Amino acid sequence: MARWLLLALLVVSLAGCASAPSSRPATPAESQARALDAQGRHAEAAQAWRSIAATARGADIAMARLNASEALRRAGDAAGARAELAEAPRRRLTPEDQFRHDLLTAGFALDDGRGAEALALLQQDRALVPAGRMADWLALRARALDATGDRFGMAAALAERAGLLQGAERAAELRNAERQLKSVPDAALVQQAGFLGDEAAVLPLALREARRRGLAITRAAAAPAPADRPPPASDGYHPPRRMAVLLPLSGELAPAGLAVRDGLLAAYYAESRTRPAIAFHDTQGTVDGAKAARDRAVAEGADLLVGPLGRDEVAALAAAPINSAAWLALNRTPVATAGGGSFALTPEDEGAAVAQRLIERGLTRTVAIAEGDDSAQRALAGFRERFVAEGGELLAVAPIDAFGGNAAEGLATLATHATRAQALFVAARAPALRILMPQREEAGLAALPVLATSLVQSGGDPRLDRELDGLQYPELPWLLGDLVGPGDAESLGRRLPNARGSAARLFAFGFDAWKVATYLDALRGGAQLRGATGELGIDAAGIVERVPAWAEYSGGVTRRASDGALMPVDATPPPTP
Repeated sequence: MARWLLLALLVVSLAGCASAPSSRPATPAESQARALDAQGRHAEAAQAWRSIAATARGADIAMARLNASEALRRAGDAAGARAELAEAPRRRLTPEDQFRHDLLTAGFALDDGRGAEALALLQQDRALVPAGRMADWLALRARALDATGDRFGMAAALAERAGLLQGAERAAELRNAERQLKSVPDAALVQQAGFLGDEAAVLPLALREARRRGLAITRAAAAPAPADRPPPASDGYHPPRRMAVLLPLSGELAPAGLAVRDGLLAAYYAESRTRPAIAFHDTQGTVDGAKAARDRAVAEGADLLVGPLGRDEVAALAAAPINSAAWLALNRTPVATAGGGSFALTPEDEGAAVAQRLIERGLTRTVAIAEGDDSAQRALAGFRERFVAEGGELLAVAPIDAFGGNAAEGLATLATHATRAQALFVAARAPALRILMPQREEAGLAALPVLATSLVQSGGDPRLDRELDGLQYPELPWLLGDLVGPGDAESLGRRLPNARGSAARLFAFGFDAWKVATYLDALRGGAQLRGATGELGIDAAGIVERVPAWAEYSGGVTRRASDGALMPVDATPPPTP
């Protein structure tokens, strides 16, 4: 009996060894299959893995089938991927391959609408998740939590995954996390944020959302401010010790840089509380000049850098970030550096503002016409991105040249959508629009509200701009008479060249750059500021969001637009019930 028992135990042991996965060098065929997958030739890689599985033995069969399943999933062949996965017994795989098996199984469960089942497969301790699979695991967890209705948990997974991404992908993931938090009820937001550890990636987003709603979330006291830096004021004012402003004060961009400088100094001297030491460094409007200016500022001990102004300059500094000072870029970056921000007056932002105005008024179907230059196309891109993301439908886009010579052709293209469209968006200058506007009636578009960007002011002439009557565009509150900047814009412009004409916008931008820089911590925590350029806040990616005022043409000149719902420009009012 003892001999038979010993023999049985030996058979079981040997059987376990035969089926247990083992680690070994890859064969030439396996290396070739992995190379095909890395090249994006996923279907060919899957076939290679199938061939390997046909001649493999034991645990190697399961591994080859699993790899074939992953390759087919990437190739878009879901049915084939499921079939291969069914031929890959999980128990025969290594722990790391078992994790890959769980990811695939969870993905298929989500495709089938079985969110709870998928979430159960994704409950691993994150410390045990392989580093190379963390982004995939978090993406699937976000989907599973979404499917089970846990918006806060989804936001947490997205925020953590954003830390593994770069540039625009990271910004998009952070904004998605921020959108999810907006749908979390007040009580749940307070409760779940209260349980977060200090290291949780979603914590800053949750605290910002709570502050926007006026909700209190008790957290541990923040670290005290350095002895040589004053603590934050009750309204959030918290200047740095030393501020360095990087601007093009010479070269081709000098007029823009000087206008921004004067606006920032106007705000600096208007502040009666403690102000930081401030130094201006000339970037000369070049990449090398911007790098040299930053190096000088850091060497002088600046703890906040503001600027530079040009897109190429900002991109160059963003590509080589530093940790010794916070950074408020004065042009767009996909994601702001830690503790910093990105503030800009861009065509994309104005296009997005137009889209938001339409969406908020229930106008979800629109047509557009745009010039082909960089500014107009960027405005169109910003409009399209925001409008579609918020559920709008851009029915058609037509081109127009700088003088409106092909306006009739463009309007004819849009005319096929006249019965469905609810608004017309134009990204063009005044000369082209003066030709376009009178021809809308023939195309059946005269009853649609018309919205543009501030690009419409280029080439303006009050004697000729009566053709633009009724057109609305985003404008700076300061230029519409709001006392939110350095005083009355008209009287200031008479005294200061850099505050009038086309420079006035950059002057207001510089004024607000000071405000953002000295309220940066509060803004990142969810505060809102009224500025000369609009209502200012910061999103999850550290991008300063600006809600502008609105102007419209009347009698050839601009005035503040009605704050009510947009009405068709040429339509008669509906009868009173």
